[in-house]
Parts: sequence; structure tokens; C-alpha cells
Amino acid sequence: MNESERRYVESARVARLATVDPDGRPHAVPICFALVGERVVSALDGKPETVEPNEYRRLRNVEATPAVTVLVDHYTEDWDRLGWVQLRGRASVIAPDEPNHPDGLAALREKYEQYHEHALSGRPVIEVRIGSVRSWGDLDPGATGRPTSG
Repeated sequence: MNESERRYVESARVARLATVDPDGRPHAVPICFALVGERVVSALDGKPETVEPNEYRRLRNVEATPAVTVLVDHYTEDWDRLGWVQLRGRASVIAPDEPNHPDGLAALREKYEQYHEHALSGRPVIEVRIGSVRSWGDLDPGATGRPTSG
């Protein structure tokens, strides 16, 4: 990942995680995330309906098919300023007792103040080890303000 791609990804507040189920059906969801070196981490925070972590489709998909894509993008009416970064890699589910869990949570709490109020320490984290990076367009987050939709 080059420096402009890294700055763009680090400044984004939300991305989309695309997974595939065992039958080859795609599934994409918006995620809060943090970049930790060459890894993307995303917490499985509590849903309002109190879904158990093993019921998250993205978690089941990652366990069945670890190849994923994380897409960070932004939209503006000025199409000369559109841009995106696509991070392809292999995802895994990091249990609370595994070594990478605390640093993932620390990075997420540093980026999102809201996570200080969430009980995340007992919940798994999805970790994506970035294998390849593709990008297009205007990757200067200052050109359109912070990327608001991705």
C-alpha cells in the first residue's frame, strides 16, 4: 500500500466488508475498522437485537471462505474527485483470548470514541491480512473533506 492509499484508508470512518458464503453467494456490510500495520481489524460489536457473535453472517462466511475484500470509498457530485481503495486479503476470526485481540481493540477504541462504551473485550474481532491493494481516483481525503461514505 503506498502512502496516499494508506492516508486515505486511515482517514475513512467506514468501509464495506465483502465476504462469500460456502455456496458462493456474496455478502457485503458496512464496517467500522482500523488499520494496524498491514492488517484491517473490525469488531463484532453488540447489535440492538443482541445477536450472538456466531450468528453474524460475516463471521460464518469468513470461517468458511477466508478470501475477502474491504472497500473504502467516497462519493461526491464532482466526478473528477471520486476515489476508492480496495484491500483484498485473507480474513480470520480473532477470539478474545488470542494475542492479536487486544491490539485490534486498542486501535478501534483509539479511532472510534463510541467503542469506549462498548463491551468488546469478550467478543471476537475480524482481522484481514492485506494481500493486495487496488485504488482509483482522487485519494486526497482533504479534497472532498474526510471520506464520509467509506
